[in-house]
Amino acid sequence: MSRPSLEQVIAIVDFMEKHPALGLGQMRGLEKRDECKKLWFKLTKIVNSLGGPNRPMKSWVKYWADKKSTIRSKVQSSNGDPNTLSSNIEKKIWDLFLANDSSKDRSSVKQESHYMDEAFYNEDSGEHQIESEPVLTFEEPMVDLEERQMLVMEKLVKIMGDQANALSQLAHASHVNAQAMERLAEASQIQARAVERLATCFEAIGASTHDVRNAMVDIDSTIKRFYSTSPA
Repeated sequence: MSRPSLEQVIAIVDFMEKHPALGLGQMRGLEKRDECKKLWFKLTKIVNSLGGPNRPMKSWVKYWADKKSTIRSKVQSSNGDPNTLSSNIEKKIWDLFLANDSSKDRSSVKQESHYMDEAFYNEDSGEHQIESEPVLTFEEPMVDLEERQMLVMEKLVKIMGDQANALSQLAHASHVNAQAMERLAEASQIQARAVERLATCFEAIGASTHDVRNAMVDIDSTIKRFYSTSPA
């Protein structure tokens, strides 16, 4: 597995400085398990977003334990002199998390059921095996479950948003359709009134035609009577 970048290591140390109980490995016990897991999950997302290798949370937990064990081993091998540390970041880790803890017997610490003592190899030197401090391990499926739950929630929020947009568009379409129906009803009323007026006009024309016909009949009768009464 590739080594973390300097940016990632600095991010880990800064995060541990903000959460010293996590960096010191003091978040033990059932009541601290959830909080500890959430912090490691948060740190994993931060570190994986930086330049360098992407690792699962369990791997970063192991890296932090290995890093402290490596620094402790270096100081112990130099008769307890931290000035032999080669980098400022190692000196900072020593000052913050190991200087007041160097005299403790790490192997005597009683672990809870969700902790595990593991021996890891020094990442700085693959030739020497060193004893690592107790490492907090989490069930990987729990992390996967949380990630899946977050993805499901994001998808659910998106689906609900799409549904809300669809309902809004449907309401708008219904409103437009209602307005169109109102205009159609109004046009139908206007058309009905126009047909009614046209029928009235035809009735008036029919009555006028009847009057003209009657007048013509009267004229014809008058002319016939006139000629019939004239002297031969």
